[in-house]
Amino acid sequence: MTGGPWSAAAGPGDVARERRARAVLWGFVAAVTVLRLAYLAAGVLDLSPDEAHYWEWSRRLDAAYYSKGPLIAYLIYGLTATLGASAFSIRLGAILLSVAGALLLYRLGREAFGDARVGLLAVVGLELTPLFWAGSLLMTIDSPFLVCWTLALLFLYRGAVGGVAGAWILAGLAVGLGLLAKYTMLFVLPGIVVYLWCAPEARRRLRHPASWVGAALALGLLVPVLVWNLRHGWVTARHVASQGRGAGLGWEEPLAFLGSQVGVLTPVVAAILGWAAWRALRDGLIGRREPYRFLAAFALPILAFYALLSVQGKIQANWPAAAYPPLALIAAGALLERRPALGAAARRAQTALLVGAGAVALAVTALGHATDLLGLPPGLDPTTRLKGWRELGGAVAAARGEMPAPERTFLLSDRYQVTSELAFYVPDRPPAYNVNLGRRLNQYDFWEGPGARLGWDAIYVEDGVGRPLDTRVAAAFERIEGPSVLEVRRGGRVVRAFAIYRAYGFRGVAAPSATPRY
Repeated sequence: MTGGPWSAAAGPGDVARERRARAVLWGFVAAVTVLRLAYLAAGVLDLSPDEAHYWEWSRRLDAAYYSKGPLIAYLIYGLTATLGASAFSIRLGAILLSVAGALLLYRLGREAFGDARVGLLAVVGLELTPLFWAGSLLMTIDSPFLVCWTLALLFLYRGAVGGVAGAWILAGLAVGLGLLAKYTMLFVLPGIVVYLWCAPEARRRLRHPASWVGAALALGLLVPVLVWNLRHGWVTARHVASQGRGAGLGWEEPLAFLGSQVGVLTPVVAAILGWAAWRALRDGLIGRREPYRFLAAFALPILAFYALLSVQGKIQANWPAAAYPPLALIAAGALLERRPALGAAARRAQTALLVGAGAVALAVTALGHATDLLGLPPGLDPTTRLKGWRELGGAVAAARGEMPAPERTFLLSDRYQVTSELAFYVPDRPPAYNVNLGRRLNQYDFWEGPGARLGWDAIYVEDGVGRPLDTRVAAAFERIEGPSVLEVRRGGRVVRAFAIYRAYGFRGVAAPSATPRY
């Protein structure tokens, strides 16, 4: 059942209104893109550990990697091969992808609701939140994934709702590329199942050969990843299965999950999207109204899954991000649908709500760029993990330069985050390794290890100070000096510290005897 102003009979809407919406969209996207480019050019924040690690992947292109697909590595490779290996060139990809994602979300809203204002409102509402603003600046797997996710929703809508047979092929291509970015793309499957359950009239469209061609395309793009995992003992499946696993059931993590969503979306936007989730259930899954029904099918299963998973383990704040583009469209559509029936005072209140939501989101996002001025303690500063890496690279380079044979001195750490940052920020980029002292596996365990540098000297770095040197590290060298301590200061405060050791005569590190942790 369909109906209301969003039915197919409602038409494309007023042409002049659409032109105004498109002009505002382009102006908004251009403005935020210029701000983001200027911020990156200022070089305020170093690469995050994940960004540096993905850059390490791009130096060793493969069909797949320990925890993720290869798309992020190929994108970074293309950027750095063209523009050189710099933080700006790597993060330029995130900005370009954010533009693509905004335009695709606008297009989906325009096609689904027949009103360009829906897509515009959804784009502005999401782009101002800390979650999506950070995603436009940091080149992580969420950047290409969300573009592929939105692109897949656009083509799935055309195929399942609009009856455009060829759209299934393009949807399959988008899904396959999304799987190469992030395996969360598999939420397409429950989305399709839920939609077809609520929309039995759409099931006949799956009989068209194009839908099966699309499915074959998606699977075909995933085959190299599956082959890689088959050769490596299905490590990715083991790793994904271990994510979010806690010690037992409890209520603390669900509350933390809810709080994290409020934090990354801001309270007002989170409340609006919460209301959209209720409208998705009421008008979409129960009322079976399009396009709420389609969008609800691809938003609610994601939220429900992570809400349930949070009962027994920690959920990262960005994991449910795929639910928010369709929810934002539902919120925008529902708000605009109500507007003609509102009185003048109610309209002003609705406008004030939306303007206030945008202002609060913008203010919180802006404050996130001024954490040093706010004097936030390191534990509450979300940018702490993006600070101090350049200083560390300079300090390690100086220490390496003082070694008897700098050209035969490699870099070593017990954390992949530190190793990745050293690999990027130490000039000349000497060999960098991540020693396994019992941690869970990471991608460094599948590459050449420090055993290839027997007899060399090393600079060993730990994140944090005050811990005694691990006896296995001490035994791996003929002699170790240090540590010297590097304190990273911002605003007169120490935000993090590193212990730097000079190690001589590498003899090798014994492999951990325990069962590998995934």
